[in-house]
Amino acid sequence: MGRVPTRTIASTARQVAPALPRPEIARAGNLFLQRQFDAAEGILQPAVAADPRDHAALHLLGVIARERGDHALAVEYLRHAIAISGKNPAYHGNLGHAYLMLERFDDAAACYRRVLALEPRMHLAHFGLGMARLGQKNFAAAATELKKFVAIERNSVDGHANLGTALSEMDRHAEAIPHLEQALALRPGHAVIQFKCGIAYARKGDYLAAARHLQRAVALDPAMADAYFQLGIVLGRIDRLDEAVQALRDALKLRPDMVPALYELGQALNNLQAFEEAEQQFEKGLALDPESPALYLGLARTRHLEGRCAEARALVGEALVRKADAADCYTTIGQIHQSEGHFAEAIAALQKAISIRPTHGNAQLCLTMLRKPEGPEARIADLQRIRRAASLDKDQLATLNYALAKEYENLGDHAAAFEHYRSANDLRMAMYPPESYSFDWIDDRLIRMFGTAFLADKAGCGNPSERPVFIVGMMRSGTTLVEQILSSHPAVHGHGELDDIRRIVHGLTAKMPPSSAYPEGLADLTPAMARPLAETYLARLEREAPSATRSIDKRLHNFEYLGMIALLFPHARIIHCTRDPIDTCLSNYFHDFGSQNRVTCDLKSLGQFFLHYQRLMAHWESVLPNPILRIPYEDLIADQEGWSRKAIAFLDLPWDDRCLSFYENDRPVYTYSLWQVRQPIYRTSLQRWRPYARFLGPLFDALQQNPTLEHSDADCL
Repeated sequence: MGRVPTRTIASTARQVAPALPRPEIARAGNLFLQRQFDAAEGILQPAVAADPRDHAALHLLGVIARERGDHALAVEYLRHAIAISGKNPAYHGNLGHAYLMLERFDDAAACYRRVLALEPRMHLAHFGLGMARLGQKNFAAAATELKKFVAIERNSVDGHANLGTALSEMDRHAEAIPHLEQALALRPGHAVIQFKCGIAYARKGDYLAAARHLQRAVALDPAMADAYFQLGIVLGRIDRLDEAVQALRDALKLRPDMVPALYELGQALNNLQAFEEAEQQFEKGLALDPESPALYLGLARTRHLEGRCAEARALVGEALVRKADAADCYTTIGQIHQSEGHFAEAIAALQKAISIRPTHGNAQLCLTMLRKPEGPEARIADLQRIRRAASLDKDQLATLNYALAKEYENLGDHAAAFEHYRSANDLRMAMYPPESYSFDWIDDRLIRMFGTAFLADKAGCGNPSERPVFIVGMMRSGTTLVEQILSSHPAVHGHGELDDIRRIVHGLTAKMPPSSAYPEGLADLTPAMARPLAETYLARLEREAPSATRSIDKRLHNFEYLGMIALLFPHARIIHCTRDPIDTCLSNYFHDFGSQNRVTCDLKSLGQFFLHYQRLMAHWESVLPNPILRIPYEDLIADQEGWSRKAIAFLDLPWDDRCLSFYENDRPVYTYSLWQVRQPIYRTSLQRWRPYARFLGPLFDALQQNPTLEHSDADCL
């Protein structure tokens, strides 16, 4: 039956008629339990017409209206029943539920409190009151009530799920997660609980576990846009950017007007260096929300990474006008200035950010990396005070530890420096645990596939262009310095770390059957497949630097893809930058890579990764048809002009003296070496590991080295 108008109840209140016998009400109740609502109402409405004070019939009509989803009508019936007989706790409980459905949380809470006043043992009221407190965002009170409920109803899925949600909202994730996992153990196919569990793990900083639960949520409910959105954020945090982009696209397919997803997609595309597409996402977002400060900041980052620094600063200004977080804005301005080599301006902007929010870890770390090392004592005192006094999350605390470590190193206190570096890396490891895989297994497959015979057989697949130049090596091995020297030549353009080769490989892998994945599937590579890929890559180089004769791509992890590079560009030049293994690994350990290069957070893993890199490079140097120049960092420091001339000759270009004053090159630099490459050559980074030798046992073991320490000052620590 349809809704009974309010006036019907009001008008029948003046009638006087005997109530139907109680068995009729009981029969209506049985019909309700069988969900035969129309039949039940056929009994109850005449009962109310006959006796407007029949509170039992009014109550049951209210419960039926609630089950039909007509919560406003349910409230009318239930309030009328309570006005006649207010001592029945069930009436108040069902009214509380109707109020919950209408999101009238204050009214719902009052109803459940009344239930408990009438019948303290009615534990379902603790659940209802907990849900009302959740709606009021009073999470502590919600947790108190829900704990009382699950203490009795130990197998309540909803009780554990909502208690976990309340605890998670209070950042009590260690307490929240067991309740959410208990709910899932009772009902593993519940998509919403999988989603809530994923959110709790993400807030705890366990992004791998968060990703697993969110992936289960979207598998169970492919229409859950919020789960795809959160999955995209989590996958971005652990540097699984291709998957993050896909998850965010899936969210936007379901909800094209989801502005936060457009922002996150733009951020992920920025990290993949897909700047044109990132720009499109930010602009779509601004069309929907023209006053969004976050979108202006995201677009500013795109412009910055494209080298359009003036435009980037203007966009940050637009974000400030729209009340963006001022500390974030001034940090971004500082980062733009520092990439241009405008260090005084960068320091001023970063100091402004810190004056607004002293706990801004990125601003503090950037400032530490830019300031001259004189007088680090005051900086250490400030950073220690901030670290102790503020409530910091793991990310902020890790970044501040990196800043403190650098200041202690400037002071010459290597023991304190290493302790803070270790604390920072341990925090990063807890946030972004590395996904283990066998380097040997990967190396074996690449070495077996890319042999001399295979490369000779595929020699005609690619493009003969000599324009591309690939600088490879370990992080912190002098690659940015070499790129800066070479790009000071007017015929050379440094494109930075392009992600294109990795994306080409992943794109090919996606098209291959599982039985012949990369690299084995390249046995079927044809010129018709390879040449369009090479031409697309060359088109990007041409678009970014139309007048350049040589274009440098210095994505370091390209050392894993040199076999593919040789197939696409058999005449491309490869420059391999090397450095002392211990100095290289330690310099990586001392840098904050965030979610990227998670292998750098553990000395043993770093050593193992170095051996992986070393083994692959030895293979490539023995089999690739491409010209390869090895530049040892220590030799470059000792004889910058000699090695610069050798490198320019290797590129088959005439010498240009501007390569000697590379530090005057005004191209934007985005790597951690942005300060160093603006300075003349200096030697302080040579043998940097020696004062830390006593702490490096796991690294020495992994590298299978036992270095001579006679000249180490480790004994002075």
